[in-house]
Amino acid sequence: MNLDRFHKKGKYRSDWLQGFDAPEVEKPDYAAELRLSDAEIQYKTQKYVEHCDELEKIFQEKTSLTAVDLGFLMVAACLQTLRWAMVNNAVGRVDNAKQGEKFVEGMKDYFPASVEQLIMDHQVPYDMVKRSDRFIKIYDGESTGLSGANHRVKALGHDPLAGLLFGTANIATNTLSVNDWSQLFPSYHVRNGEIDGKTDIYHILEWSGNLLADKPEVVGASFIKQIIHCGTDVFTKQGLPVPIINTISPEISRFLVGNQIDFYSVTRGAMLAILINKIIEMCHRLFFNPNEDKRLYEVRTRKIILYSNTLSSVLNIGVVGLTKNIKYLDVGGLMVTLWLFLNDRKKIQEIRRQFIRKTIEGELAKKEEKARERLARLGVDVESL
Repeated sequence: MNLDRFHKKGKYRSDWLQGFDAPEVEKPDYAAELRLSDAEIQYKTQKYVEHCDELEKIFQEKTSLTAVDLGFLMVAACLQTLRWAMVNNAVGRVDNAKQGEKFVEGMKDYFPASVEQLIMDHQVPYDMVKRSDRFIKIYDGESTGLSGANHRVKALGHDPLAGLLFGTANIATNTLSVNDWSQLFPSYHVRNGEIDGKTDIYHILEWSGNLLADKPEVVGASFIKQIIHCGTDVFTKQGLPVPIINTISPEISRFLVGNQIDFYSVTRGAMLAILINKIIEMCHRLFFNPNEDKRLYEVRTRKIILYSNTLSSVLNIGVVGLTKNIKYLDVGGLMVTLWLFLNDRKKIQEIRRQFIRKTIEGELAKKEEKARERLARLGVDVESL
């Protein structure tokens, strides 16, 4: 049987079994059928954008605050407002650091002799402001810029963060360093409670490194004394400066410290604000319905905390503006609000994107399943696709 008459290149015959020629039929161009025109692409793109907008509205509706949420919001805002109204920057101060020193004296029996001598001397070199006669004579009356009124912001050892390094080094080497980065931290020797000569920060750190290698107990005791000294200073009316601001501008730091806006008041305000936020968050979780989307409920919780902190901060700024009493400025609370604004808004946007993406993926999965069912009914082996 001649099969050439039934098979031709690029073509096929549907009636070869009957042994006569049939009209030649071209194979369908599936790629062309699936190809979209520019108009169709524009139309489908517009539909996709409209669908995303619809999902955006659905997300907003599902994460809108309910009556219960609004109740939590008002309670949280009231608590945050009462926090800075009742515990302002001037509350919780002591006149001097004697109480902290008495606490250390009660522990002296636990210190080695050399360490005890260092720690039990409550004076630190960076508290000194008086120049010795020798200093005045050698340096022709040159001023150090230090005084009893400004040494808390001028002396680098009083910085709550930088002091952990430089204050410890000052104590170990009996020196002091001035918080002036533009002049690479001018430093001085201290003898007999007076500023007696010049040195530099490089040599102070070098000497401290040598002491750490040869007599580590001295550096360790100096570190303990640094923490104790800052701990006894932090609750006083003079307070300790805010670290970053103090490094950038000691003058601004001095103004803030003069109004009790210091390390103590800022950290206390921030910690109390965070504590209230955590309590509200835990209480709000108790009302979670397991049938709800956990991530969407989290958005509502974050909104409650963000809105309540924002409302409290706006009221605080308004009160300070009206009374012109900067001692009521809740810097710690403002910092927490700023952090929530930057961090929680980012989290909410991330949850929104996940919601839209998962919804669209679910819709596509359903369409794919329906297409597979239709192909299966037509006898197509869908498993091989």
